[in-house]
Amino acid sequence: MTNFKSFIVCKLIYGQYYIENAPYWFKYTTVSNPIKTAFSIQRLMNNLKKLILDIENFDSSKKKRDSVQKPFKLSPHNWIVRNLVGGIGTLFVRSILYEANINEHHVFRWRLENKYMQYLVLNYYIPGSMPKTISFTKLLNCANGIQKIRLLLGKGFFLKATLSERTGTTNTFDRTAEFEQIIRLSLNKHFTNQNEKWILQKRLNLKTEFRIHTFNNDVIYGMTFKIIGLITQDNCNAERFVKNILDKMPCTIVQESLIAWDIGLTDDDQYYVIESNFTGFHPEFNYGFQTSGYFQSSPSGPIMCAWFNMYMKNKYGISVSYVDRSLLIIGSFFNDFVFYLSVFRHEHFKAIRDKIKNIPLNAIIYLNQESNSLLNTLIAYFQRTKYAETYYIVTNEESFPRLVNLYKDHLDIKILVETTLFTTDQYQLIKQLSYERRSQISCRHVQRMLNKSNCVII
Repeated sequence: MTNFKSFIVCKLIYGQYYIENAPYWFKYTTVSNPIKTAFSIQRLMNNLKKLILDIENFDSSKKKRDSVQKPFKLSPHNWIVRNLVGGIGTLFVRSILYEANINEHHVFRWRLENKYMQYLVLNYYIPGSMPKTISFTKLLNCANGIQKIRLLLGKGFFLKATLSERTGTTNTFDRTAEFEQIIRLSLNKHFTNQNEKWILQKRLNLKTEFRIHTFNNDVIYGMTFKIIGLITQDNCNAERFVKNILDKMPCTIVQESLIAWDIGLTDDDQYYVIESNFTGFHPEFNYGFQTSGYFQSSPSGPIMCAWFNMYMKNKYGISVSYVDRSLLIIGSFFNDFVFYLSVFRHEHFKAIRDKIKNIPLNAIIYLNQESNSLLNTLIAYFQRTKYAETYYIVTNEESFPRLVNLYKDHLDIKILVETTLFTTDQYQLIKQLSYERRSQISCRHVQRMLNKSNCVII
């Protein structure tokens, strides 16, 4: 572990003082009592040191029950539905993590749902990975605090709550307009790092923002979304950035953590962590079990849950084998989930892992008037997550005009009529087959025609 430096007070020319190795906001600042200020800063850094030592020395193996690597029945047990926050998909996430023997309280020992705590920890292990972030109340309650805050707000910082949800989708992350009211509520209040309510954060000029999901030390490919920016922007570099962070973080935090990372790409092509959203039992804001919003509701939720289920099955041998009827009758979510469970196979997950090795992925899908409409939703999901480079949709003559019109603006989609794949005699035989068998033969025929190394049938 890196040694924590001591602060040294140095007298500069013109009667000003400079606190060496001090946090960003104290540097090059005139202080009335430099010795007292230095000791105050030292106390803050000692608290950070205690935090890091606790993280690195924590024994996560204590009191762990044995996990059973087998399929399980998804049911609304009383303890599962208690204190669930968010949409119905949260129930699935909590259930499968329980089956994997994940302690849903573990990471909140260090209050990492608090954005200021996130900054302290991430900036310690990966300096510069987050925008410059300052404790609002600590700065407010030091000498000339209000003046210093106003100065920072004029230099590109903005005011942000440390505990919040969905601020990106509602565009409420910038709370600078409430500055005067927040000052009145915060003056002369004592906050520790763990319960800091507000931060000042350097504003970034973002051209793209991503939501990337990870579990343990893995980036879960196929679960990356663009929050803002061009859909054509590639995901791979952002995913590599997150993977680098995972590799540098202590296993005490990363292991057993399902995290949704909001990653920003600036105009000068630099990646930053905007925030990390930890799945688990949040002890303060919206008290209860929370997870990424992309799991929670349709249309992405059932697909995300089925995809994560496949990941857990492949990696840990844990998966849903049966959904209780009580969940199927309360709405379409788990019915859709069951359909996607029937669609996804091991090769779909393996193919996207090959894609990150710079092997382009092509997907083949059979669609006609008999097809489940959820396949169209799945295509849209795959397009959002950049699953494949090209999608080849095979259809019959009756459905061809409708699909051409539906996907006319999608350059990554090619539509093929099944009659063109076979001779007249062959097609007469194929027409007599069941939908399932007909789709299999048509898609495999396209696969052979394409003759591409990384090509999957959905």
